[in-house]
Amino acid sequence: MPPFRVSLVPSALFRALLTGIAALTLAAPLHAVEWTAPTPDELKMTADPAAPGAPAVFLYREEISDDHLHFHSLYVRIKVLTEKGKSWGDVEIPYNGRSFSVTDISGRTIHPDGTIIPMTDKPLQKMLLREGAEKYKSTVFSLPAVEPGSIIEYRYQLRYEDAIVSSPRWLIQQPIYMHKAHYRFVPFDISGSHYVTVGHGDVAGGLMWAGRLPEGASVKTIPLPGGAAAYELDVTEIPPIPQESYMPPIESTTYRELFYYASARTADEYWKREGKFWSKEVDRFANPSSAMHAAVASLTTPADTPEVKLRKIYSAVMGLENTSFTREHSQAENKAEGLKVKTADDIWAQKRGNSTELTRLFIALARAGGFKAYDMIVVNRDRDLLITNYMEWQQLDDEIAIVQLDGADKFFDPGERYAEFGKLHWKHTWANGVRQVDGGTALAASGNISYKDSQIGRTADLTLDEHGAVTGLVRIVMSGAPALYWRQRALELDDEDLHKEYDDAIREEFPESVEAKFDHFIGLTDTDHLLMAVIKVQGSLGTLTGHRVILPAGFFASTATRIFTGEKRQTPVDLHYPVYRADALNLTLPPNLKIESLPKNADLAIPKEAIYTTRYAQSANKYTFTRTFVMGEAIFMPAEYSSLRDFYQKMGAKDEEQAVFTVVPTPAADQNGGRQ
Repeated sequence: MPPFRVSLVPSALFRALLTGIAALTLAAPLHAVEWTAPTPDELKMTADPAAPGAPAVFLYREEISDDHLHFHSLYVRIKVLTEKGKSWGDVEIPYNGRSFSVTDISGRTIHPDGTIIPMTDKPLQKMLLREGAEKYKSTVFSLPAVEPGSIIEYRYQLRYEDAIVSSPRWLIQQPIYMHKAHYRFVPFDISGSHYVTVGHGDVAGGLMWAGRLPEGASVKTIPLPGGAAAYELDVTEIPPIPQESYMPPIESTTYRELFYYASARTADEYWKREGKFWSKEVDRFANPSSAMHAAVASLTTPADTPEVKLRKIYSAVMGLENTSFTREHSQAENKAEGLKVKTADDIWAQKRGNSTELTRLFIALARAGGFKAYDMIVVNRDRDLLITNYMEWQQLDDEIAIVQLDGADKFFDPGERYAEFGKLHWKHTWANGVRQVDGGTALAASGNISYKDSQIGRTADLTLDEHGAVTGLVRIVMSGAPALYWRQRALELDDEDLHKEYDDAIREEFPESVEAKFDHFIGLTDTDHLLMAVIKVQGSLGTLTGHRVILPAGFFASTATRIFTGEKRQTPVDLHYPVYRADALNLTLPPNLKIESLPKNADLAIPKEAIYTTRYAQSANKYTFTRTFVMGEAIFMPAEYSSLRDFYQKMGAKDEEQAVFTVVPTPAADQNGGRQ
C-alpha cells in the first residue's frame, strides 16, 4: 500500500494564528559517514555571513531511521563561533522509554589550527524522574576542549526492540542556522501485515506523514530491493527557529516532517474512533455510582441552587490532595497502603488523586448531582496546537470538565490545583481537543478567557519626607491567571525560595532607588477570595534640584518600552491571556512640598483591543495617581505588531513622566512652641 501525504494544518485558533501551514512528507538508513575532514574555510571561519551574530551554525546534520533494523542515528557537525556557542558541545539525548537504548556514541573537537581532540570521557546518565522502582534517565556527554572557532562533531544511535517500530520526526528547523542536512527513513513494510498496531486499531491507512518543507524541497522515494521503498530529503540553508519575545508555541509552523503508521484512512475516522475508546474509559471511571450520590448528599442541601450545589462539589474536589502538584504515589506505595485506583469512588475514598483523576471525579460527582457533565481532553496552548490531520492522540495533554449550568456549557479545571470556580488555566483556554457530547465525541475548542478573568491591582500607600525619602506599603491583589501562577508556585517552593522568586519578579516594577521587599501573601490557599501580596517599601524617591523636587509621577516603574523593542516581527505576539490592571498611588507629602506641575491625563487605545488611562490629582497634603490598563486580546498577528508596539511605546513614555514639587519655607517655631 503506498504512503499517503496529508496536510499539517492546525485547527482554527487565535484568529487564524497559523494559516498557511504546508503539506508534510518522508526517507532509509545509510551507515553513518566517517568523520568529515574540515575545509580550510571552515577552520578559519570566525563568523558566518549567512547567520550574522550566530553563536554557532550547523555545517551538516544527518538523521537516518530504519524500522526494519530498528534504529535511529544522528550525525552532526557544528561550527562554534562565540563563547555562547560553546554550549552546543554539551549534548543531552532525551529519554525514550525502556524499549530504547543509546549506543555508539562518539565525538571529537577540531580546533582552528586543525588539532583534533577525540572524546574519551564516557557518557553519563542524568536522572529525570523516579517513580518507585522506575527510573527515567537521559544520556548526556560533552565534547572536549570546545572553544570559539572549534568544529564539534558527534554521532550516536538509538536502538529499539524488534517488536516495535518507531517512525521518525524530522525537526528540520533548529535553534541555529543549518547549512546542509540529509534525512533518510526506511519504514517497516506494512502491506498485507498487521504487525503494527496503532491506538485501538491495526494499521489501515498505511504510512503517512505531515509537515512543512522549505520552498523547493521535497521528499524523494527511493526504490529498494523486494518492492520496498525508502524516503530521503536534502535541504540547504535553513534559517533558525525565530527567537522573539512573547512567541506562541510555533512548533507546528517550523519546517518539519512527521511520519506515522496510520490506523485510519481519514482524520475524521481516526478522531471518532480514538475518541470513542477514550470516552468509554472516562465514563467507566466517572460513573455516578451510589457512593457518588452519597457524597453529593453529604456536601449539599436540597435548598441549594444549581450554582451553589456545583460550587460545593467543586470545592470538595479542590480540597483533596492533587498528587500532580505534590508528588505521585507509586503503585507499590498504593499497594502497601491497600489503595487502588480504578474509579472515582476510589479517589473519593482515598482523598487524593492526580489531575486527570480529580477531573473525572468532579465529573462523576456533578453527574450524581443531576448535572449534565462532560470530559474534554485538550492540547496545552503553552506547548503546541492541535493538528487534526496529524493522526496522533499523544498530541493531547490535559483533561478539563464541562458542566451545563443555567442552560449553557461552563468550563472547569479541577485538575489544576487552586484553579478558581469556572475558570481555566490560561493554557487550557482557546485550546482544541476532543470532548464528550451526547452520543459520542467531537473535535471542539475549549472556553475563551476575558480580561475580567485575570486582574491585577497595585496600591501604594506611601509617605514622603522633606528629604525625599519614602516609606510605606504596596498591596498587590490578583485573581485568575496571575493568582493561580503564584498559588501553584507556592506548592513547588519552600517559603524562602518563594519569597526570593517573588522579590525577583517584582523588582522591575519599582524605581531603582526604592527597595521593595516582599513580606507575605494573604489568601494563598483560598480561591474564593483574591490573592494579596504585601510589600514593604523604603528608599529615596525624589531628586532635589534647587527649590524643586522631581518625582516619578506614577511611582511604579514602567516596563512597557522594554517589551517590544524590535521594529519588525516574524511571529505572532502571544500575551497568553487578556488582563485588567489598575494602579493607585496615595502619597502623603511633607508640609514643605507643594505641587508645581503634573503630567496631563492620558487616554490611549488600540480600538476594541486595549486601553490605557492615567489620572493625577492633589488634595491638601496628598498626591494621588491612578492608572488603568486593559488588554482585551492575547494574540496579535505580525501585521498588527506595528500598532501594538506604538501603543506600548506611548504607554511607556507616559509611565516615565514626572511630577514637579516646589520646596516652600515653613514657619519657624518660637521658644514657647508657637509660630513666629
